Amino acid sequence: MDILISGAGIAGLSLAFALQSDGHAVTLVEQAPSLRDAGYMLDFFGPGYDVCEAWGLLPVLQDIHYPIARLAFLDGRGREKYSVAYPRVRRLFGGRHFNFMRGDLERLLYDRVGARVETRFATTIESIADDAGGVEVTLSDGERRRFDLMVGADGVHSNVRELAFGAEERFARFLDHYTAAFIVDDPSGLAVPSDAFSLLTVPGCQVGVYPIRGGRLATFFLHKDRRRLGTLTTVAAAAELRRAYQTLDWIVPELLARCDPARLYFDAVWQIVMPRWGSGRVTLVGDACQCVSLLAGQGASLAVAGAHTLATELRGAGHDVASALERYERRMRPTVERAQEAGRTMARWFAPDGRIRLAVRDLVIRMASSSLVAPFLSRLLAVERW
Repeated sequence: MDILISGAGIAGLSLAFALQSDGHAVTLVEQAPSLRDAGYMLDFFGPGYDVCEAWGLLPVLQDIHYPIARLAFLDGRGREKYSVAYPRVRRLFGGRHFNFMRGDLERLLYDRVGARVETRFATTIESIADDAGGVEVTLSDGERRRFDLMVGADGVHSNVRELAFGAEERFARFLDHYTAAFIVDDPSGLAVPSDAFSLLTVPGCQVGVYPIRGGRLATFFLHKDRRRLGTLTTVAAAAELRRAYQTLDWIVPELLARCDPARLYFDAVWQIVMPRWGSGRVTLVGDACQCVSLLAGQGASLAVAGAHTLATELRGAGHDVASALERYERRMRPTVERAQEAGRTMARWFAPDGRIRLAVRDLVIRMASSSLVAPFLSRLLAVERW
C-alpha cells in the first residue's frame, strides 16, 4: 500500500520502520524543519521494550541508555533526604527497563528508516478527503496526493486528529499539571551529583536534573496548576516557568536564569481519550490517540507498541483496510486504558500537593525493593509484558 504518516516522532518513525520492512511505500511528513533533539529523559519499559526486542534493537537501545547509578531525592533546600540505587528501580520492571533522551530514540529510529522512506520536513497536512478507496491529501506546499491510508502520528496536539475527528477540546483531558524541560549546555557552577538523577520535591512542585552526554545537564520541571493557560509563545512559557518556580531554592534560580526560551519544552499534562481512533482510511497512533500523560511514563513504549500493532494488522490485509484498523484498535485499547488509569493515579503521587502525601510517597519509594511494596508499585505503574 501507499501510506502517508504525519509526524516524525517516535510513533511515526516506528511505524515507518515497521511498514517499510513489510514492503509498503511510505511517505513521512513532519512540520518541524528537522528532527527535534530537545526533550526529556524517557523511562522505556513494557510493551515497547518487548517490540524492540523482537525488532532486534535492544543492543542499540543499550548504547543510548544512561546508566545513572541512583535516584537522589532532595528537600526544598536541595539537601539529599535519601537515594535509591538504579538496579533496585530496574527490578520493578523485571530488569527490562532503559532510560534515554527522547531525541536519542528518535535519531536511532530515523537512522534505521533511512532513504527507504520519503521524508519531508517543514510540511503539514492542510486537508483530508477520505473515501472508500483511499485518502486525498493536500500538503502545505500545495501538492495534492492520493494514498491508500493516512496515519496521524503527530502527537498530543495532532493536526490530523483535528482534521479527521474534530477539535482537540473534545478529546483532551487536563490532569491539572504543567511540565517543562530544557538542556543546559554549560552547567559549570551548578553543584549537582554526577552519578544521580536528582529530584527536588516540595508539595505540588518538582524539579529534576541529570547529567547527559557532552558535559550537559538536562532538566525536568513539574508543578500542579488547575488553570488552563492555552497556547503560549516560547517567551510567555519561559515567563510562566519562572513564575511557577521562583520561590524554590537550591540551584533552581540559576537554572531559570539559564533557560533559553527557544529551546524550552513547556506544555500541560494531558491525556487523549477518544471513542474511536479510526475513520474510514484515516487512523491515529501514539499520543495523537493514546496519550497516557508524561506522568504514566509509557508514552514512548506505547507509541512503539501501537506502531508495531498497526503494521502487524495491515500485513496481508489487502483491500480490507477497515478490518485491519479495527483489529489494531481492539488489541491496543485495553493496554492504553490501563496505562491511562495509572497516569491519573500517578498525578496524585508524582509531585504530591501536601506534606503528608509527600511523606507517604517517600516511604513507599524507599521500600521499593521490598517483597511487599514492589508488586504494588508494578501495578501502580501498569507494568505488563506482551
